[in-house]
Amino acid sequence: MLEEEAIPVKVALRCRPLVPKEMAEGCKSCLSFVPGEPQVILGNDKPFTYDYVFDPSAEQEEVFNTCIAPLIRGIFSGYNATVLAYGQTGSGKTYSMGGAYTTGQENDPTVGAIPRVIMMLFQELEQKISSSPPS
Repeated sequence: MLEEEAIPVKVALRCRPLVPKEMAEGCKSCLSFVPGEPQVILGNDKPFTYDYVFDPSAEQEEVFNTCIAPLIRGIFSGYNATVLAYGQTGSGKTYSMGGAYTTGQENDPTVGAIPRVIMMLFQELEQKISSSPPS
């Protein structure tokens, strides 16, 4: 009998801050964040727990280092990885994945996940090549 393998899926919730248009219209955030816990509360009484929760003040680097960098390192150990951004139009998917990236801004804190993945893949590959014995 084959042993059943677990396929680990982790879910991260990243909440963007209100944009100026929303603030001008008097919109308010309907989420509150539980300090030290990966949990948000919708309204006053609907808690939701995830593997990771990032409040609106979270930086791109924090999200990347926490959720994505370990997956990239795993690729070099033979693991597959997928990062999926899902959400309503205007919820921040493009910003999280691509950021405000333009050529020459590799160290810009607004650089998103995709450019960071590419940079890390090449850095890890370079380290593997430089540390492997010559053949």
